[in-house]
Amino acid sequence: MIAARAASVVYQLYDHPGSGPNSTIARERETIMTKFSDSSSVTELNHVSNPSRRTFLGATVVAAGGLLAGGGVSGQTAQGVAAHDRPSPEKGGRTQVQALAEYAARAKFEDLSPESRRQLPIHILDSVGCCIAALGAGPINACRDQVTDFGGSGPCTLIGGGKANPVYAAFWNTALVRYVDFMDNFLAQSETCHTADNFGVALTIADYVGASGRDLMLGVALGYTVQSRFVDHANFMTRGFDHTTQLAFSHNAMGGRLLGLSDRQIANAIAMAAVSDASFAVVRAKPLSQWKGLASAQSALGAMNTLFLARRGVEGPLQVIEGPLGINHLLGMTIDIDWDRQGYEGVTESTIKKYNAVIHSQSAIYCMVELVKKRQVDPEQVMAIEAEVFQLCYDFAGGGLYGTDKVIRTKEEADHNLAYLLSAALIDGDVTPAQFDPARIAKPDVQTLMKRVSTRPNATFTAQYPRKMPARITVRLKDGTVVQHEVQDYPGLASRPFTWDESSEKFDRLVDGRVDAGLSGEIKDAVRRLDSLQARDLTGLLSNVKTPTFLPMNEN
Repeated sequence: MIAARAASVVYQLYDHPGSGPNSTIARERETIMTKFSDSSSVTELNHVSNPSRRTFLGATVVAAGGLLAGGGVSGQTAQGVAAHDRPSPEKGGRTQVQALAEYAARAKFEDLSPESRRQLPIHILDSVGCCIAALGAGPINACRDQVTDFGGSGPCTLIGGGKANPVYAAFWNTALVRYVDFMDNFLAQSETCHTADNFGVALTIADYVGASGRDLMLGVALGYTVQSRFVDHANFMTRGFDHTTQLAFSHNAMGGRLLGLSDRQIANAIAMAAVSDASFAVVRAKPLSQWKGLASAQSALGAMNTLFLARRGVEGPLQVIEGPLGINHLLGMTIDIDWDRQGYEGVTESTIKKYNAVIHSQSAIYCMVELVKKRQVDPEQVMAIEAEVFQLCYDFAGGGLYGTDKVIRTKEEADHNLAYLLSAALIDGDVTPAQFDPARIAKPDVQTLMKRVSTRPNATFTAQYPRKMPARITVRLKDGTVVQHEVQDYPGLASRPFTWDESSEKFDRLVDGRVDAGLSGEIKDAVRRLDSLQARDLTGLLSNVKTPTFLPMNEN
């Protein structure tokens, strides 16, 4: 049993070496390191920080042997070394859901730091731009038909015009912010999430209750923080769950706060959504479908339903995390987030995409764009393109864990395929929604060049992620010339955050041809002054945006 537990801990260390310093996994690692401070096994365990999969197997054996020799770690430690610091549910203490609900219910705008208040309008403008850019896409049109048929006639304002009930308005607004796949993210070592998936619910409820702009900003900050904490303190994706699963916690926490629910009602809303709305990571596997851009909207639909049921007094399983066969059991670990000490700074930890592609590809694309700026490359003279990236980039976009599409025909396939993205970046000098026009995807130049792209993970780069996002591109030409470029990050990473001007420039590109200059300026001004306006000042402007009648760039 001790050896098995040691193997389990080392496995979690391998999958989560970048988890937060206060996470259960990090604390277990510290416990084991202390236990064997005089043992040669420490060297091996340290080496597991970012091992190859082959190294991992050997290190597991060494660590397990050390545990047996040293007498092991207590059973209490094996289930989460910090769990004993606070009362457990079995001893009359709060569950994680109850603690989270109290954290959400007490949140106020004054809790936000100056930096968070500065960055919130930047991220909100980015989300609004993504919403407008999605209008007119085929799957989005299907969502609009769904809202028209089942969403009623009010009272909530819809982006693009019209009204619906709050449940379907949140579904619609969330589908818009997610579909183009150009929104912001939170990055952990082996997990990720789209923090902007929280924007649609926050905007809808703020409009529904007539909240202030400050309330909307607080809701966004709360949603971003809650989802991010479940990403860096747990292992949902490596256990087969999609990153939309955590939205059951963040949607209901911020939604309950904006609705003015009690902490008891918020807890029950979270519990009902968490136990019912889990989704699976296979939605990100190749071949990709349109659902990868709509799954978060389904989460919003479920969250809004449970919020209003909780307001009517319906109760859910508050031990959904700790209880028998609960989330801890499914993840094989103990989720132990100290909500009493948590701030509301999630937006300052989020990244904004510079390019319209899967988040993990951003630095590689940036590397290619910078390479061709410094030296013009004729695509017809390229013999090979070699990309070295960190492990998650390889897994999501380079042919690793989630596979690769053999044929690229659609937006969904192209924006998660590093070979296509690097080829388009070399030829076009950018990756925007224009690169996902079906006619662009089908052109022989990019289809030919992408067959010359190879990708491999670099262990050194992986060790630096997510603090940095290193990438190295090598282009080999037919005349023997070798052109190489390397970057450590890209504009938009949390360590290199977007400025208002950069967000404004991206917004202008996203809405070009869809919103006239006058309305575009009004929207930007409203977002920038949101802390002195009402949420409905913004939603009123967004209702004036019209769905384009031309074939949208991201149609497929």
